Amino acid sequence: MEVYAIPILNGVLPRTDGGVLQGVFLEPFFANSLVKAGVGSDIFLFPLSSDDQKPYPVGVLARIEDLWTDKVPQMGTNALFARVMGRERYKAKSFAISNEGMIALDVEKIDVHELRNMGYPVICGAGWYPTGGYTTFGSDRRDIEITIYGFDLETGKDVAIVGYIGKEIEPEKAHTVEHAIIRSLKNYAMCTPKTLRECMARETEELKWSVEIGIAKKLPEVFGVTRSGFCGNPLTQMASFYLTEELKNQLKSGENFIDSLNAARNKTVSKLTKEMGISSRKGVRHLQGLKKGMFHDDTPEEMKVLKRVIQKFPVNPWS
Repeated sequence: MEVYAIPILNGVLPRTDGGVLQGVFLEPFFANSLVKAGVGSDIFLFPLSSDDQKPYPVGVLARIEDLWTDKVPQMGTNALFARVMGRERYKAKSFAISNEGMIALDVEKIDVHELRNMGYPVICGAGWYPTGGYTTFGSDRRDIEITIYGFDLETGKDVAIVGYIGKEIEPEKAHTVEHAIIRSLKNYAMCTPKTLRECMARETEELKWSVEIGIAKKLPEVFGVTRSGFCGNPLTQMASFYLTEELKNQLKSGENFIDSLNAARNKTVSKLTKEMGISSRKGVRHLQGLKKGMFHDDTPEEMKVLKRVIQKFPVNPWS
């Protein structure tokens, strides 16, 4: 089967059991594709990953319910609006570009529940959008529970998925898994063992980068900041506390705000590196900050372990 394909930049796809979404299409090339397809036709909506800058071939086959032109208030110009209804999950073998638009080639249906039964578990992000998460530990620190929360795209109601990980992973990797699941769902509207592993690697690299920049540039507020959000850990929590306290002290001493902030940043970084035993030397500080300060392990996880981790979560918030 071949259908018109529309890339979605923010990973927002309609729920596959009749979920309805409405959006505006500012790019004329893809707006024309919708018009050519027409109301009642099927289109293939797929994520365009901001991490990879390339299409992710697993999307949602949706039916065009309505098309209309209206003004976009923020831009002061007219644009095409569309309302679509999600039908089923599909995967495109490849894509082609023609004068009429982008075409998804050899599109075939996939069943996320069947994938689980076949030993390849996935978390489906169609119909909802993750906004954050948190990880908790039981009396035994290796009794791990991860919660990913967000909202239903159609109703706006809060939704969440919870995975009782048990002892599948080390505690030092729990937060990385949490952030990587969120990142994968935002990028691909899907989390598979492969995308989870890739996103864990990206999260780890960005955490190390945040330590490197934070120490080198004396910017403790960037510790733990990645593209998927903010990682809560001892280093980031202490950085926030110390920076606030030092800024208060500097302002009380009569310094202006800019000078007070710069002094507070310098003192905060000095305190943290000393108390946590983190070197200020380039090439060492980012690794020590990750392991000593953030309690993160950057060792790549085995695929079989990641499969078991994903299996601990439901397919989606409605399962």
